[in-house]
This record gives sequence, C-alpha cells and structure tokens, in this order.
Amino acid sequence: MTSIVGRGDVVHQHEDDENIVPISTKTPMKNTTTVNGIDHDHSASLFRSRSGKINEPIESSIFQTPVRNNVSAKYSSTHDTVKAIFREICLDDSYSAHIIHGAHGIGKTYCAYQCTQMPRASEIFSDGIIWLGLGYKKPMRFRDLIELYDQILAQMHVPEKKRRHCFDDIFHLFDPSFMGKEEDRMEERRAMIQARDFMSSRISASNVLICIDGLIDSGDILFFQFHTTGQGTKCRSLATALNLPKEEKIDKLKSWHLSCLTSPDARQFFTNHLNSEALNVQEVISIMKNFYDPCRGNPMSIKMICKLINDKVEGGEVTRLKNFVNKFQSAPVDPKMQIFIILEAAFSHSSLGEALSKLAWRCFAAFCTVFTRDNSFRPFIPKSPTRTLFRAVTERFWKDRSQVPREDDFLLETVDKVIDFLVQIELLNFIDGFDCNKKPRQFYQVSSDIFQDFGEKLTANKDTSKKFNELFIHEYTSMFSGINAAFGSNEIDFYMLKFLPHHSMQADDFEDASQTLQDVRFIEERLKHMGLVNGCKKHIDDTEKLVVKLKMMKESTANVLMAMSYQNCTRTLVQQYMNIKGNVWCNGSNKDVLEAMWMLAYSLFSNFLIMDGCKIVQKAMGFENENDPNRIFKMDRKVIQSLSTTPTGDNNKCSRAVIVLGSSMVQCGMKKVDAMNLLVNGLNHLAQSLGIESLEVARAHVYVGEYFYRDFKMYRYARYLFKQALPTFLRELGKESEELYDAIILVGKSSIHVGDLDTALDILEKIDPKLSGTIAVDVKIKLGYIYTVKGNHDQAQVILNEARCLSSDQDIINRIDEMYEKSVQLSGRCSI
Repeated sequence: MTSIVGRGDVVHQHEDDENIVPISTKTPMKNTTTVNGIDHDHSASLFRSRSGKINEPIESSIFQTPVRNNVSAKYSSTHDTVKAIFREICLDDSYSAHIIHGAHGIGKTYCAYQCTQMPRASEIFSDGIIWLGLGYKKPMRFRDLIELYDQILAQMHVPEKKRRHCFDDIFHLFDPSFMGKEEDRMEERRAMIQARDFMSSRISASNVLICIDGLIDSGDILFFQFHTTGQGTKCRSLATALNLPKEEKIDKLKSWHLSCLTSPDARQFFTNHLNSEALNVQEVISIMKNFYDPCRGNPMSIKMICKLINDKVEGGEVTRLKNFVNKFQSAPVDPKMQIFIILEAAFSHSSLGEALSKLAWRCFAAFCTVFTRDNSFRPFIPKSPTRTLFRAVTERFWKDRSQVPREDDFLLETVDKVIDFLVQIELLNFIDGFDCNKKPRQFYQVSSDIFQDFGEKLTANKDTSKKFNELFIHEYTSMFSGINAAFGSNEIDFYMLKFLPHHSMQADDFEDASQTLQDVRFIEERLKHMGLVNGCKKHIDDTEKLVVKLKMMKESTANVLMAMSYQNCTRTLVQQYMNIKGNVWCNGSNKDVLEAMWMLAYSLFSNFLIMDGCKIVQKAMGFENENDPNRIFKMDRKVIQSLSTTPTGDNNKCSRAVIVLGSSMVQCGMKKVDAMNLLVNGLNHLAQSLGIESLEVARAHVYVGEYFYRDFKMYRYARYLFKQALPTFLRELGKESEELYDAIILVGKSSIHVGDLDTALDILEKIDPKLSGTIAVDVKIKLGYIYTVKGNHDQAQVILNEARCLSSDQDIINRIDEMYEKSVQLSGRCSI
C-alpha cells in the first residue's frame, strides 16, 4: 500500500460564476488501488496566474491559477503516489478515466491537482489540462452536461462562435422538473450519451487531461470518457468523488482509494501546521498527544484544529481551547461533522473578540447563502459586492444590538476586520488578479466545498436566506438608486446587471424580479454589458427559473411573464439589428442578433408557448430573408413550409425548429395532425439537407419515431422510422453502441404492437443478454409477454422471475407478479 503524506496549500481549477454543476447515470469500476493518507482537500491562499494575469471570472470561462507561496510536499511518499497515478494515466491506454475517491477532507483534490502539476504534464497533454470544479452539489442533467462541455472547449481556447452550435442537433426537450417516468429518464440519458459522442468527435484527436473535481454521482464519469483517434493520442479524464459508482459496467475505468494518515504522519502533519507561538505553549503539547484518535487521521480535521489552536493562542483563550479539546474527544466519526464542530469553535471567542466573532459568523453565512447559485457552487465574487453585503449585515448587526447608528468609517473598518479574519483562518480565498481589460480586480471565494456546506447550514432556515438577500438588494439600491441609475461606473453595477434577478428571486420578491426582467432599460444595459448572445442566454435562464417558481402559484401569470419578457428582449434585439445596419456601434453582429432570437424562440417552444415562439421565429426569418415581405406566419401548413425552407446556412435550424415545435405541440396537447405534419416535414427536410446516412438524421428518426410510438400509437410507421436509423448507428457507432441497442429494442417493442411477434422475439432474445439496469427489466417483461402469448409458459415464468429480481420499483414488481400469475393460470389450463 502506498502512503501519501504531504504539506502545503492546495489550489485547483475553480469554476466561474456561470459553472454548473452538476447528472446522473450510475455504473462502477474495477481495478481499485488503495493509497494511505494525503494532505487536505481545498485550502485557501492568495492566487495569481503564472502569466501575471487572471481572466475576469464573471465574464470568462473557468481558469486555473497556482497558489502564491505554495510549499511543495516534502515527503517522498506523496510524490511517489502522485507519480504512480500520473504514470497510469499517461502510459496505460487500457484506462481512459481514473477516479480518486475517499472521505471528506482526505485530500482527493490535492492529489488530483498534484497530478496536473507533474513536470511533464503540460508536455504530454499539450492541448490542455482542464479543471472543472463541481463541488458534490447536485445530480447532473442534460443541460448541466452541455454547459460543462462548453467550459471544456472554452479552456481549450475554442472560439465561442464555434462552440455555440456543437450540440444543436441533439433532439431533447429539456424538462427542468424531475422526470419521474422511466421513458423520460431514458430519453435524457440517450441525449446525454449523444452529447458525449459529439464531444468525443470534437476532442478525440487532442492530447488533453480533463479533471472533474467533486462528482456527486461517480457513475457520471461515463460522460467524460472520450474515444481517441490515432496512435499516441491521449484524451484522459481524472475525477474525484466520495464513493465508487453503484452499478457494475464502466469499461476502461480505474479507481484510487485514499485512506487516512498513519499516526506518525499525522503527528508530523500536525506539527507542521502550528505556528511557533503555539508550539511553545505547554497545553498545546499535551493536546498533540491525544488528537489522533478523535481526528481519525483526517488531514482536513487536523489542519482546522491547528488553525483553531493558532487563533486561540493568539487571542489568549488557551483555557477555552482545552475545554474544546476535551469535548472533541467524543466527536462523531464522520469527518465532515468533525470539521463542522471545529469551525463552530473557530467562531467562538476568536481573536476578534466576542461581538465581532458573532458578526464574522453571520457575514460568512451570508456570503455562502447569497452568492451561491444552482450552477455555481463556489463562485468568484468581486470585492465590491462582497463588501456591500458585509456592510449591510454589519449595519443590521449593530442596529439589532444597540439601536445606535454607526458612522460609515466605523462600518467599513469593521467589514475589513471581518474579511481579514475569514481570509486568515482560510475560510475565504482572496484572489488578486486582473480582468479581461487588464485592469486590477480582486475577488473572494469560499476556499473549500466543506466550508461552503458549513456556511449554508448556518442559514438552513429559508427566512434567514431570504433576509440576507433582501439586505443585499436594499444596500445596493440605497447606494445606487436601483437600476434606473447610470450603469457602468461601478464594479457592483456590472455584478447586478448579471445577478439582480437572481437575488430578487432568492429574497422571494418575485414581483421585483418580474419587473426587472421585463424592464426594457435593464435588458438594454444587460445586453450591452454582456454581449447580445451571452446576455440573452442569461436573460433566458433567469426568466425560466422565475417561471418555474411562478407556475406553482399561477401558471397563466408565469406564461404572461415569459411572453412579455421575451417580447421586450426581442424588441431590444430588433433595435440592435437596426443600429448595426445603420453603422451604429453595438456589442454584437447581425448574426448574433439572429442567434439570440432563435434562443428566445426555442425557450418558448420548450415551455409550450407555441404562438409566441412563432412570432419571434417569424421576425428572425424576416431578417434572414428580407426579400420576401409577404411571408405570412400562421399555425398551418404555411408555417411548416416557411420554417422548413428558409435558408439558414449549415446549421439547419429551421428543420430542427420544426421538429422541436412538433414535439412541443404533442406535449401540450395541441392538434395531433398539425404536430405530425411538423415532425414529418422537419425530419424529411433534415434528411434531404444532410443525407439519409447522416448520424444526426438517424438520431432524428429515433426521436420522431418515439412520438409516433408513444403518443400517436402509429406503431407501424414508428417501426419504419426506428429501422431507418439502424444501418447508420451500426456503421458510425459500432455494434456495441447503447444507441444501437435502444433503437433495436424500439424496433422489437413496436413489432409487438403490429402483431409481428416472431420478429419481436428474435430481436429481444438476442439483445437481452447485453443489457443491464431498468432497460433490461423492460425487455424481460416484453419477452415474458411474448412467451405467454405463444404458450411458452415455462420460459415466460423464468424470464419474469429474472425481471423481478432486477427491479426495485414496487409498481413494476406488481405488474410482473400479475403477468406471472396469468402465465401460471394459462399453463394450468393447457395441462388440463
């Protein structure tokens, strides 16, 4: 067993404030290697890029920066283990992905980061070392995966315009709510696998190492296993996760398990993190003798205890420190809970004094609550918004305690003390860098995923979170008179242009968020600052989130909001289009205007606001083909014809729009005949444009075929569409492709409905041994049905028993039992 012990602060690739996070497809691995001990997970320090410049995290993709004053690990065992992992990554082509797993605080991120810093890493992975910080936040969905892929391409310096349409031809209508039906989950999973294949084709010839830090479902590593082309090409993935995948089939995957520090290594680690003053205190020496058992060799726990000791010794609170250590002897086994207990002690009677310690506790809780978003666990926050929030919390804190107004200088001085304390005990990172215009910028970020969890648990009460956001918005509006003030003169203005609707929603002020998203002035300034495409994308995200919340109260109000918000956004885009034609300066091009309008229309289609989406598409088509002023856009065949034949270059947006429009109509219960016409015409025009042998067309056949199978019950035509895809899947993806399996299964299932049981039986019997999970259960049920109909009751009962053993869904088990009893009854009649 190899031991990892080390010293020094850890830095890793950080997500920017637009990162996601996280999807869920479960499957594990073989070949597990266990290594003992490591430094710690994430630590704080000051950051500066190697080139002396940091890209602005609010407006650019993720970036990687090394720790300033980083101390290299001094123990050879650390380097030996990292070398072993790195050597496997580089030299063993039988594994395309590796997972480092272990408990909270054990040092997974540290180990992964050290792999990226090996001397030959940049030489071997010449096309880039990519880091994605997920933070164990939430299961991954289709949209999350697409955002992560976009960030990978951005870090590989692929221009934004080339990244924009990479995944347009994946037909998946994203549902932001949890999909309870098995068919919905399978459809999303197929779309995610398609996205993985598209991504693979983009980077398969690249020598790149992709590090994914903090997978909540380690089975999601499947979506970061990319096929390589050409001998010598290395496209590898390295992930960190708490546990191994739960299922059994992920090929080319190797795992590395990190265990705790041994007692001698832990003692040395403890000594290295105490300052000289603490080491000279007799009580600290006695503490060192008894710390290993309660910490259980967890590096993060040990380091946080050292920080606590250093601060208590500095504040002259040695007696309180001894009381804490006595209590800590019975600390829980869970390292995460241990760290929480230590952090609580750090905020109790710290070197700041009693009052400011409580204020620091409240400010840290506010930072974690206010600045955390669904798609970004620990974002970089500019200095100005941070100080604004802390000033608001400080002002309320003193008001609650004494009712005596405090002077501005006193408030700002207090804010600086609190920030310095949080940076000193390494709860916050201070990032000193430059923005995209090479102007100095400073940012703060929570330094660890565990610390972020701790801060959020301090405000587990929703009312507290709401009040923090209210304080923040009130402080901003009182300083700058709201969004009607002149934008652009202050750093916080830029921040609020991007995130004011988000904070209004967090404060449950849905009316204010609604008014902001419909405010033409706000939309104009947002698009001006963020760019037409990125600004429109952010506007769509905010509107969709607000609509989800409003639909719980009144769906009609939510639909009106979305229609009005997008209508005003479209008007702004039209004005920008006219400005560009008139040679007036604009932050974008005509192509960007059209792209943004298509995005608005797609969002409306996805939310089943068909007519509103069509109005925007009509306007976009008018811009694209201004020589046809008589085009009439109505919900009839003219819609189909005009959408399908409008020239749009190589992207075939109109054909895709027709298919998405048709599927939206099906889901919202509009006329089936119109929906069928849209789906068929869109598919035919796409096939004419790209050719019947195109992989995109094959996937479109399956996508459209499922609607004819599931919703229209036209099984014969559905089977025809599924069969059309088989030759292309076999040729392009290979005989072991999951998409090929899915299409074959669909052919078999549709054959049952048209009465061709022999064909269905032949297909499903051949595919059944290759399947696992819920899809295997579904196929076995279908086989049991066919055997029963054909009178092969013994085989039916065997296969139904197999299905029952594989399923954990009680409804499905009940269904299997009913089929089994029916087969038993029929077999009894036959014997009589």
